[in-house]
Amino acid sequence: MFFNAFRQVGNDLFAAGLNNSHSGNLSIRVDEQHMVITKTGCMLHHIAYPDLITTGINNDDTNTAKASREIPVHRSIYQNTKAKAIVHAHSPNIVAFSLNGKHIKDGRLWLEDAEGRYYYPNGVAVIEAKNAIASDEVAKLVIPAFKIAPIVIVKGHGSFAIGESLEEAYHWTSGLEHSAKIMAISD
Repeated sequence: MFFNAFRQVGNDLFAAGLNNSHSGNLSIRVDEQHMVITKTGCMLHHIAYPDLITTGINNDDTNTAKASREIPVHRSIYQNTKAKAIVHAHSPNIVAFSLNGKHIKDGRLWLEDAEGRYYYPNGVAVIEAKNAIASDEVAKLVIPAFKIAPIVIVKGHGSFAIGESLEEAYHWTSGLEHSAKIMAISD
């Protein structure tokens, strides 16, 4: 039922250059207790049924160890927001801007193109964590950042986007990277 959405978004992320061969992860909320999340280390653009792991939002089970290492962040998002889907990507221009500080003011990346200003009128929060990958620290920091926009940038790492579907979360991811690419070209 939802396999096609995982496959399509995984393919689109790779085709758009927003992830490398084995990076990024996706998940959907099944109900208040369960999520389906991509397997750690899977190739999103070649996703297969065994790459989708059903596990708990609040508790570990026998499948948890197979889930993406970013599971603490996905769990925190589902526990603290109404998100139904999450896309985590390593978009090159977004990561570059998070590192060089260009266009970041007051902890937010400010977009300059018309689409960027329209979709992200309050900018996009850029959070910084000592351990930016798969950490409880990131899991805590992303939650207040979602009050600014449906996507959050983790400095030096990538973004987490939320939505009603994987397609919507992908929209926020690809839109932000597109605006950042325009800014990179115009700098």
